[in-house]
Amino acid sequence: MNYPLRLLLCLVALAALACPAAHASDAPDIPTAPLPPDLSLDTTTAMAAPPPSSSELDSLRHQIARVLSIYRRRPLNTLDHTPWEVMHWSLTWGAGATIRQGNAGGDLVKSFEWLNRGGRCNGQVMVATDRGRLIALQGKGMQGHSSQYLAIMAQARLPKSTPITVDGKGFMLSHLLESEKRACREKSELTFALIAMSHYLPTDATWKSTDGTKWSLAKLVEEELAQPIHGVPCGGTHRLFGLAYACQQRQEATGGLDGVYLQANRFYRVHQQKMFSELQNRDGSFSTAWFERPEESWDVERKLRTTGHMLEFLVSTCDQKVLYHPKTIAAVGFLAGILEKEPEKAWKIGPMSHALHALAIYQERVWSSLTPDALAAYSGEMKAKATPMPPAPKASVLPVSWQRFQSLFR
Repeated sequence: MNYPLRLLLCLVALAALACPAAHASDAPDIPTAPLPPDLSLDTTTAMAAPPPSSSELDSLRHQIARVLSIYRRRPLNTLDHTPWEVMHWSLTWGAGATIRQGNAGGDLVKSFEWLNRGGRCNGQVMVATDRGRLIALQGKGMQGHSSQYLAIMAQARLPKSTPITVDGKGFMLSHLLESEKRACREKSELTFALIAMSHYLPTDATWKSTDGTKWSLAKLVEEELAQPIHGVPCGGTHRLFGLAYACQQRQEATGGLDGVYLQANRFYRVHQQKMFSELQNRDGSFSTAWFERPEESWDVERKLRTTGHMLEFLVSTCDQKVLYHPKTIAAVGFLAGILEKEPEKAWKIGPMSHALHALAIYQERVWSSLTPDALAAYSGEMKAKATPMPPAPKASVLPVSWQRFQSLFR
């Protein structure tokens, strides 16, 4: 190689090596201090603070939009997938969720409408009647927990007037709500009942179950606080979300927290902080042992499951400023990255849906962007004002490794 050409290659390599320093001004303007220990709720602003101006956040915004678009184009179908799978798929996309009727080449139908009119998925239905009362079926292929289907419709913001049809008889979502209220039992799993009833009932509501027990939302919170977090389905993430959501609804209804809500608020916020102080791995993922201890498994499916659930809990319940924290951004980037890397992978439906839901929540709360036909789930201090999508970032030149740089002189 002649000398002028070598000199030119050296100059190009040096410029590439200097690339990170040259873009130091593009570093995200986000807080680097530890998460604040204050466990109170800030209600002084009508809307949350906007995200900081950051090339990293701009890039993440485009990545999340790409991932959600890619996965939404591969809907489930009624031939191959169970009501349980369709229910989880619907959690991600909310009221706008669609599935294929029949096989993968069938017509698109709204998934909630299909389930709520007794449509079969893999030969099973989600709703039925029992002695004239509307119920959601529980068992393999159907809802896995009491009130789970109602809780997912609540998270999709479906109104109580939503029609449900069983064997030609018309009901509404409110009828299913009444059935679930009557089914409440002390010392049982009430996680999804708490989510659903916190959404659909006023915070001072009371009712009686069929065993004669008097119930209220405060009693549901008290019962859930008495249940464990470790060793329960999905690492206790749904229980923590239920407690947090009950606090959010109480705060909005009364302007403050009282009684058992103060205890619940402290409890879920301690677990939020534990995620960053003890349970986050170097790649941004969270512990593969849930909240029990730090752990990093090599199994990417396991990491998707735990990180997806834990991040879903975090981004749906934390204060807005936490969404802009570097540790949160790292976790969101990890999830978006592994999902984008293998878009054709046959991920398990449940973990995939919760991971995608976490990304959809983050997108709504940070940029007020919704997936098609979805209903807004956040407002006020839980959501920043809408901002236009910035231009897609240009592909940057990758730095040349030192070994590669040395090889230019050989």
